[in-house]
Order: sequence, then structure tokens, then C-alpha cells
Amino acid sequence: MSDSSAASGPAATSAATSAATSAPPRASPPAPSLRRLLGLARPYLWPLVGATLFVMAESGVSLVAPRIAGQIVDSALLERSLAHLNSVVLALIGLFAAMGALSFAQLFLLRSTGARMLRDLRARVFAHLVGLTPEFFEARRVGELLSRMGSDLVAVQGALTEQIPEGIRAVLTFAGTLVVLLFLHTRLTLVALAVVPPVILAAVWYGERLEKLAKEVQDALAEASTVAEEALAGIRTVQAFARETHEARRYEGRLAGLLALQVRNSRVVGGFVGLLQFAGFSAFALVLWYGGRLILANELTPGELTSFLLYTFSIAGSVGALGGLYAGYRELVGASTRVLEILDTRPAVEDPPAATAAPFPGRAAGRVAFRDVGFRYPSATEHWALDRVDFQAQPGEVVGLVGPSGAGKSTLFALLLRFYDPTRGGAELDGRDLRTLRLADLRRAIGLVPQDIFLFGGTVEENLRYGDLEATPERVRAAAVAAGADGFIRALPHGYEELVGERGVKLSAGQRQRLAIARAFLKDPAVLLLDEATSALDPESEEVVRKALETLMSGRTTFVIAHRLATARRADRILVLEGGRILEAGTHDALYACDGLYRRYWDLQALRGEGAGGRPESAPSRF
Repeated sequence: MSDSSAASGPAATSAATSAATSAPPRASPPAPSLRRLLGLARPYLWPLVGATLFVMAESGVSLVAPRIAGQIVDSALLERSLAHLNSVVLALIGLFAAMGALSFAQLFLLRSTGARMLRDLRARVFAHLVGLTPEFFEARRVGELLSRMGSDLVAVQGALTEQIPEGIRAVLTFAGTLVVLLFLHTRLTLVALAVVPPVILAAVWYGERLEKLAKEVQDALAEASTVAEEALAGIRTVQAFARETHEARRYEGRLAGLLALQVRNSRVVGGFVGLLQFAGFSAFALVLWYGGRLILANELTPGELTSFLLYTFSIAGSVGALGGLYAGYRELVGASTRVLEILDTRPAVEDPPAATAAPFPGRAAGRVAFRDVGFRYPSATEHWALDRVDFQAQPGEVVGLVGPSGAGKSTLFALLLRFYDPTRGGAELDGRDLRTLRLADLRRAIGLVPQDIFLFGGTVEENLRYGDLEATPERVRAAAVAAGADGFIRALPHGYEELVGERGVKLSAGQRQRLAIARAFLKDPAVLLLDEATSALDPESEEVVRKALETLMSGRTTFVIAHRLATARRADRILVLEGGRILEAGTHDALYACDGLYRRYWDLQALRGEGAGGRPESAPSRF
């Protein structure tokens, strides 16, 4: 197989996974500022402001309820007035109705806004991810990224639309209740507040540990998701090696680590909540003790003590909510740091500024040139993957790329598709440096048929339309006919609406290749990149695919990575690469006559019986 830097499919995935597994841990990014965290909620400012106003209104109304409850007690015990008692109870019921309406309004706004925020954040993160270059994904695993889009974003959304508004409610309730308590009885208020300082100190202490544990839990969850995703994606390999039990134990091991962290987190949260409950009930006991003494001294009525006790519960609940707000903020910092790390990552390759982007009207001619190109991969800066590569390909020319694995063939494809930019020199299309072209224009002009075909899990037609999303049904079927795929597609139980399974698992290798060729027909590129597209096929399928490729190549500038030299000999020109350099260039006959590296490869394949033998005449077929 060709070097995998530009390839897709299981081999590339495996290499990326291996690199990610062996790479040293990345340094943790700095925690984001509160201003930036709140900036995530800026697009939803007005619904959140409306919900906050409802929260403020409910908090204000709730401050009246304990006072009315106290009047009920005094009406029954002191005044003994049934009429007054009835009117006060009705007023209290009306107050509760108003609180219920305000609660509905704020919860509706917060929940609906939270759902929209979560949807938009996920869409934003995903759109950013698919715009990042392969370099980013070589050091990260899919399971980790899915975890960030899942549980991390849920934590961010929950903090911004639930915990922070609850914190605002707690602040307002605490401040309003404190004013009322001081107005009712200053000394009793100071007794009730005696438990507040210890609670605040405990909240700070617990909050730091919750932030650390939140990060560890999210990392462990991402690790478990990654193991599961890898095993399920490679289920055929797992079962072929009878490693089902091994993978189950590996996943259980990750879950055991996750469980241990979750138990620790539960212990910390439980300790914090228990401390809050102890503080709240202690305050209640102190107020009850001191308030009883005041009643005995005729300095307080039973109704006033009842109101005071209810306000004390409100204070205790507010302090607990404030502690929860702080803990929630620490968890928000932990989760959002990972999300913002993705959003802060810039693609290694981007569109040129609009003012300098070269116009690309109409269809490209397909003239390709490499000008003294040198390239080093970011992960291997000591090694030149390409070095002093210089050549031109004319429109309609077929160029074969020959050389051992690691010679730079797939790297050349990666630079043409601008997955990377050259470290030195430049590549051109129709005389324009690729870096001056919009990525969409460049990639629209280039079609890729890789060795390992990636199909999405939808229908046959959906996979074909990936070449042109606007193609009519007639064009889709015409492309399938041209690729020799229409016959087997119609033979499927549901024809073009047949689901192909994950990565096209329900289709044979030859069928997947023909779908990829049909997809390229629909795209109608000026430049075609073929990565040994027939090497893994049986002779019958290879012949069908070869004829389809010959039709596809007609009139297009084509680059063919060919490990089997019987394929390369049909090219108009062959480039022989080794160690990232072009060592030889010419036609098959000229290179064979030179008695150089190409001829040694040819003779070696002839000894192995791989279809290269003697000095055959150039075949009439172009592929």
C-alpha cells in the first residue's frame, strides 16, 4: 500500500490511532476567563435576560411569603380572627399562584434556550472540526472528540442556562432576605448568619476539588468512549482475531477507572451537600433557641418567629445554592477548557485572504507543476518527505508514480489536495500557486479514487451524490453506468436506495471501487488522483474497474500511484521516487532501457510473478 499520509480508511485510522496512543500527553490549555465563558451565551442574551427578569420577580415575590405566613400564625394565636385568617390565607395562595407562573416562564425560557444553545454549540464545534487539516486528527482520537461534543458541551450548556441563573436567584434571595431579617430583628439575624462564613470557606475548598475531578471524569469518559469506538469500528478485525473478550475487558477496565473517579466525585459532592444541610439546620436550631428566649421576654411574637424561621431556611438555601454555583462554575471551567481548545485550534491550511485569492472561473485545464518542492511533516521535522521535487504535467497527461512505501507518492497527493502546504517551493494548478486558490475551488478541480474506499452508512445514491450534491437522478445513473456500477446496483434488493452499511461493509471491494469511480464521474474533475485503485481486486472485478477508470481518465490530467509496474507502464510518463526525490523520469521503454532503479523494480516483480516480465510492448489501454 502507498504511504498513508494522504490516504483514508482503516490503515490511516490505525496509524493515527497509534500515533495518538504513543504521543506524550499534551499540556493542559489555560483556563478561560469568565468573560469568555459568558461569551458563549452571548447569542442567547435576550432570552437569558428575560429569564433573569422572571427569576428576579420570583425572588421578590418569594420574600413576601414568610411574612404572610407569620401573620397567619398571629391571626390564629393572638388576634383569633377567622376573617383575618381567611383573607391572609387567600393572599398567600394568590402569591403562590404568581410564583408558579413566574417559575413556568423562567423555566421555559431557560430550558428552550439551553436546548438551542446545545444544538448550536455542537454544530459550531463539528463545523470547526471538519475544517481542520489531517495534522490535527493524527494526534487525536475520534472517541475523545465525540466526548467533547457530547458530555463536555452538555456541562457547558447546563452551567450557562441552569447553574448560573440559579446562582443569580440565590444572590438575589440572599440579599433580599438579609435586608428583611435585619429589619425584623438585627440580633436574631446575626445569630442566623453565624454559619455562613464556614459554608463559604467549605465551598471554596470543595470547589477546587470538584474542578479537578470534573476534568478527570471527562477525560476518563472520553478514554472509555474511544476504546468502544475503536473496537466497534474494527469489529471484523476484533472477531477475526477472536479478541471479543479482550476488548470487553479493555472497555471494562476503562469503565472501572471512570467509576472510581465518579465515586470520588460523589464523595466530594456528598460531603459538600451534607455540610450545607448541617449548616442550614444548625442555623435553624440557633434561631429557634434564641427566638424562643425572645418570645419569653415578650420581644417577639410567635408569628414573627415563624416568619424569621422561614426566612432562615431561605438564607440557608441561598447559601447552599451559592456554594453550588461556585462548584458549577469550577465544573464549567473544566469542561469548557476542552471545548474552547478545539475552537481555538486553527487549521494548518486555510483559504487565502479574499483580497488576494486568485479567481478560478470555469473548469480548470489541469496543468500541474511542482517547483522545487520540499516538505516535512509537522510530526517528523528531521525528515524530508519530499525533497527538490520538480516536474510539470500537461492537461490530459497520465503520470505514473513509482517507488517503495515512504518514497513520497501519497505525500505528493496530499500537497496537491492541499492537506498540507510545502515547506519549501510551491505547487501550481494552471500556473497559479495552490496557496492563492480557495480550497473549495482547488478541491473541486481534483478527484481522488483511493485504494481504501470510504463509504458513508447511507444509501447507494447518497454516496454517489457526494460527488455532486445537486446532481439530478439522471446524472447519478449516467455516472453509475459509466463506472460499470449500474448493473450491480439495480440487482440490490432496493437498488439505488439500498443501505450500504458502515463504511460500505455490505458491498464487495470491487463494488465499492466502482461507486468511488462513479462518484468521481459526478464530480467531473480536471485532475484525477488514483491510488493503486485495482490492486486489491480479483481479476474479474479488476477488469471491470480498469475499463471504468480508462473512461474516467479520458481528457483529465491523471496521477497514478502504482506499486505494480504493469499498471505504471501504461502512463505517458513515469516518475520514480525514492527517499522523497525523483530519481528517474520518462516512459516505460526509456526507463527500462536505462538499466536504473525502475528496471531493477521491474525485474524484481517479474521474479515474484506480479505481472511484470521481460520487456513487453506498451499496452494499447491507457490503464
